[in-house]
Amino acid sequence: MMTHKKIDHDFKNQRLAYDAPPNYQPCIKLSFFFNKLPDVSYEQFHRHWETVHADLTIAAKDFKLCRIQRYVQFHQTPEMKEKAKSLGLSHVDFDGCSEIWVKEWDDWMAFYNVGSMSPEYAKAMQPDCAHFMAMPINVMAGYDNLIFGHAIPGEGGKDGITSEVLESR
Repeated sequence: MMTHKKIDHDFKNQRLAYDAPPNYQPCIKLSFFFNKLPDVSYEQFHRHWETVHADLTIAAKDFKLCRIQRYVQFHQTPEMKEKAKSLGLSHVDFDGCSEIWVKEWDDWMAFYNVGSMSPEYAKAMQPDCAHFMAMPINVMAGYDNLIFGHAIPGEGGKDGITSEVLESR
């Protein structure tokens, strides 16, 4: 059994102390990382993804039926890639990341299974991906532990430490 040693640390924020519970938010977040096709410009990639592909995604009847809570696109432009590389850290070299939030894993599986089997969804999405998105797609799944900032309204999460709390110290 692996154990970890607690570091002797004087916590300024007791909500972050070893014995405090984490502030996991109530939604499961699935993050999908991918790149543009080599023969597609960055401008075309980002514009197509934020318009046509986004519209096809949320217009699918399965999107509503499977209780998707949130769909976010994270666009990494060439300019931002260069700024990130200038930090001297290992750079995550993807052009985009889609995030889908669900309350339960079964909600995601319902969308994923229906989406991958539904002729309507497959007919719309698979050919569209071929216009701009390189394969494979990489995925992460987990929960946000909200440290600083406000929870997303309506999702049932707790705020993290806020600037109001920091200012009052």
